[in-house]
Amino acid sequence: MDYLVIPAYEPDFNLIRLLKKVREKSDFNLIVINDGSSASCIRIFEQASHYATVLHHSTNQGKGQALKTAFHYIQSQNDYGIVVTADADGQHKLWDILRVANCAQEQPQKLILGARAFTGKVPLRSRFGNSLTRLLFKQQTGVAVSDTQTGLRAFTSNMLPFMLSIEGQRYEYEMNMLLQGCKVYPIVEVPIETIYIDDNKTSHFRPIQDGLMIYKDMFKFALSSLSSFMVDYLVYAVALLFLVAVPITLRILLANGIARVTSSIFNYSTNKKLVFKNEDSLLKTGSSYLGLAIGLFILDTALIRLFYTIFNGNLLLIKILVGALLFSLSWFIQKKFIFKERTHPIS
Repeated sequence: MDYLVIPAYEPDFNLIRLLKKVREKSDFNLIVINDGSSASCIRIFEQASHYATVLHHSTNQGKGQALKTAFHYIQSQNDYGIVVTADADGQHKLWDILRVANCAQEQPQKLILGARAFTGKVPLRSRFGNSLTRLLFKQQTGVAVSDTQTGLRAFTSNMLPFMLSIEGQRYEYEMNMLLQGCKVYPIVEVPIETIYIDDNKTSHFRPIQDGLMIYKDMFKFALSSLSSFMVDYLVYAVALLFLVAVPITLRILLANGIARVTSSIFNYSTNKKLVFKNEDSLLKTGSSYLGLAIGLFILDTALIRLFYTIFNGNLLLIKILVGALLFSLSWFIQKKFIFKERTHPIS
C-alpha cells in the first residue's frame, strides 16, 4: 500500500486541486495533516476529507511534527509500501510524484529526492538558499545533493522507524533527514519540474539558519576546543612560571606535556559525550584518542620550539598560534576516525 503524505498549514484550494488529480489518476492512499491551521481553512480541510485521511493538530507544531504524525499513522497500518511526501501548495506535479514513487519501488531502502534543476527564472531567495546549503552539506557529509530543500521525497515504509527517530519538529526536520539519512541510506535524486508559486513566498526555508544547522557539530567542537585550549593554556602558563629555572627546550617539553595531559582528558570527555555523542566503548575511542593526543603533543611541542627559534617570540603567544593551526587537524581526525558515526544496519 502506497501513501502520499501532504502536511498543510494555512493551505489554499491548490491543495484540493492536487488531491483531486492524485485521486483520479493514482492508487495512493492520501494523508493530509492539518498542522493547526486557522478557522478560515475549515472548508478546505472538509473538502480534503472527501479525498484523503485528514489528521489534525490542535496547534501549529511544525512541518517536521506533521510528517511524523503521518508516519506514525502509516506505521500503525502495518502495510509495506512506498511513502511519498509532497508540499500542499501544488508545486509538485502528479507526474513527478509518480516518478519518485516508482524510483523508490525500484530502489528500496534508499532515500529518493525529487530534485529541481534551478535553471531559468528562480526566486533569488530559493537560488541562494539551495546553493548555500548544497555547498555546506557537501563539505560536511561528503555527499553531493543538488536540491537540499525539496519537499518531494520517497522511501519504503520499512524505513519509517528511522524517519521517526530523526530530531526536529519544524523546518529543520527535512534537513536533519538528509544529514542523518545519508549516513544510513544511499540518496538518489530524480529530476523534477521546477515550479514556484507566487515567487515561492510561502516557503519556510531560512538559508542562514539551515546553513548554520549543518555546521552545528563543528560549532560545538569549536566551543569544546576553545574550552580545552583555555585549560591547556592556563596549565601551560602556570607550569612555565614554576619551571623558569629549567633549560628552554626541557621547559617547553615539560610545561606542554603537563598542559596536554590535563586538557586532553577534558577534551576527550567533552567531545565523546556532548559533541559527537559517541556510544563506542572507552577502550575503543580512548586508545584512538590517546594516539591523537600523543601525535598532537609531539607536533605542538615541535612547532612551539621551531617558532621560538625562528622568531624568538613570546612563548605564550606562540602557544596560541600553534593551537589555532592544529584545530582543523584535530577536528578532522576526531570526526572522521575517532568518533566516526556508525551507520545503522539496513534491514
